[in-house]
Amino acid sequence: MEMPKEIFLRSYNLYSDEIFRFVVFKLSDREKAKDILQDVFMRTWMYISKNGKIDNIRAFLYKAAGNAVIDEYRRKDRRDNKLDSLETMAEDGYDPGFDDTDSLIEKLDGEAAMKLIRELPEIYAEVLFLRYSENKDISEIAELTDRSNNTVSVQINRGIKQLKTIINKHKNNL
Repeated sequence: MEMPKEIFLRSYNLYSDEIFRFVVFKLSDREKAKDILQDVFMRTWMYISKNGKIDNIRAFLYKAAGNAVIDEYRRKDRRDNKLDSLETMAEDGYDPGFDDTDSLIEKLDGEAAMKLIRELPEIYAEVLFLRYSENKDISEIAELTDRSNNTVSVQINRGIKQLKTIINKHKNNL
């Protein structure tokens, strides 16, 4: 049986860069992302050392990082005296006929794509980031975000639809 220290060290070596990119994408602030990454792994260490067992450490880390990002947004919202929930950001509009997703993403360069994806509601930006920046498949994204495969597929399609709208808006403003 693997000891908590070995589990933690192996997890840090395997997933810290990936979790860091995830947090940077969410916050657009590398220094804050470093702090959150440190906090996520500190909390993970405390959990492992007390309980010893996590079935899926990668999903656990993503969930912890996502929760830490949400906490950061809440702190920022309180500081800015604004309330903007994820629920108010979600929009309807599923388009199953749109199938040129890969070609759309390939046409954008990485930095420009990330800038445009950040304009999307958080729920869509997250799945698009995981799909196209981290190259995760739908089942991996579902596992990491604790959503069903169908929900992830719908969110990717809705996000792509909104991304096309954003791209067209930017093209028209040039």
